Amino acid sequence: MISYPSLIILSFIIFPLPSSCNHQGNTHSPAEIEVTAHLRTWRAQHPSPFQHHLRNTHGVLNIIGWGTLLPMGAIAARYFRKYPFKCKEWYSVHIMCQTGGSVVGTVGWLIGMLLGHSSKGHSNKTHRTLGIIIFTFTAIQMLAMFWRPKQQEEKGFSNKYVKICHHLLGYALIALTIANIFEGIKNQAHPPNWKWPYVAILCVLGVTALGLEIFKWIKLKLMH
Repeated sequence: MISYPSLIILSFIIFPLPSSCNHQGNTHSPAEIEVTAHLRTWRAQHPSPFQHHLRNTHGVLNIIGWGTLLPMGAIAARYFRKYPFKCKEWYSVHIMCQTGGSVVGTVGWLIGMLLGHSSKGHSNKTHRTLGIIIFTFTAIQMLAMFWRPKQQEEKGFSNKYVKICHHLLGYALIALTIANIFEGIKNQAHPPNWKWPYVAILCVLGVTALGLEIFKWIKLKLMH
């Protein structure tokens, strides 16, 4: 049998008294706090497979929608309406690019908001704020489709300033979208794998727009 002194010693081991030792156990040393912080950072940088898939989907949809289709719609409206090329279907192409880009980009934005809500402590506030602004601008641009004036009203005074606001808001939207995509690329696991493909897309769009702009300027000079 276990002796009485042995039972006393065993009781101290299993059920320690509420002394200063127990008080020290409730406090965390700086080393423990640092380890906890590193663990949280590691969890933020190593999301679950489902979160990783959602993050990739969010990036792909926004690059295709807001980052590619919206600029293509702007190019169609600027260079295929009258100068340098007159295309009767320019408005249909413009609307298709704007609508498709807005829908695809909005789905990607909603996925991004879901990811930010699930990890509030590690969300990129700048990326989140720019995304909300871009969504708002996109919604305004889409509403402008229903405010398009009739043919006889196109030379009106008010419509002139509506067009100016539409163009300025569209260019601001493209600039903010490009900046926000690069901001979001920083949050990806392998940023170069995202950065350079999108740089290539921007180069193609930029060279196309620059070439058409030069051709438009030359054509207008020759006509006058």
